[in-house]
Amino acid sequence: MIRISKDKITEDYSFSILKSFKFLVDFFNFEPGDISVKVLKLNDFEQTYEKERGQKSAWFVVGFAADNGRIFILNKKDFEKKSHNEDEFEKVITHELCHIFIRRILEPKQTYVWIQEGICEYLSFGCNFNNIKNLIDFKQIETEDGWDKNNPYQQCAAFFSFLSKIYGKKKVTDFLKSIKKNSEEEAFKKIFGDFREVQENFFKWVENEKTSSSRNSMQ
Repeated sequence: MIRISKDKITEDYSFSILKSFKFLVDFFNFEPGDISVKVLKLNDFEQTYEKERGQKSAWFVVGFAADNGRIFILNKKDFEKKSHNEDEFEKVITHELCHIFIRRILEPKQTYVWIQEGICEYLSFGCNFNNIKNLIDFKQIETEDGWDKNNPYQQCAAFFSFLSKIYGKKKVTDFLKSIKKNSEEEAFKKIFGDFREVQENFFKWVENEKTSSSRNSMQ
């Protein structure tokens, strides 16, 4: 069940919040339990982030998923102040809701950062091949340190886009649910096959997509 804060700002966005929630319920075929969403003005958002996370938010942060299924989103009227467009508002809601879905599917277990962020980004913003500058071995981004060093959001979103296209969207959910009972490596092999082989095919796919995109833009 999703609970939308009973304040004027949040209720103004109730349609977008419910739309994103339903999309994720249908995608994962999973009911995540109670989730609360609150939309905040910039000053309130920054204060809440610092209180919850113990540090100031980065210049680009416009939403975050706190513990106990609580989500805080910046009012989209303030998005430009954090280098985002207003039309990204619903995508941000989907991204943060997706974090809660993944946590609830896996709890009490956690998984690699690239799996969490990759699925969230794929389902919310999709992928832009032209923003993938360097392809990185996924082994290098399993930890928080590896993730922070490389910031590979687009690569990871593209990877789950690739898996969905080649194997079907349901396999992404099957993979995530399999992680609860198996290691990531075992779960991947069970659902998709040999990881190294799939990664190699993915890298080739990305290069082909980037080449095709470049050719089309020149025509």
